[in-house]
Amino acid sequence: MSTAQIIYEQYKVLPKKVQNELIALINKNNDEKNVRLIEQVTQGLREVKLIRKRKLPRKTFQELKREIGSEK
Repeated sequence: MSTAQIIYEQYKVLPKKVQNELIALINKNNDEKNVRLIEQVTQGLREVKLIRKRKLPRKTFQELKREIGSEK
């Protein structure tokens, strides 16, 4: 399971009030780093949805390591 999937699964089980507080906290410091983080989380959630619909193949651990290494 990818990090995005884990975060998404944890986010889904939070009460709506806590979800809203989390979003507000992320948006509070709307600097460039947080904007990038929000974009990455959003992209990860899109990928999770595509994986669940079987429109995107699951990534292997090696692929994820290569992808993370290329971002540094």
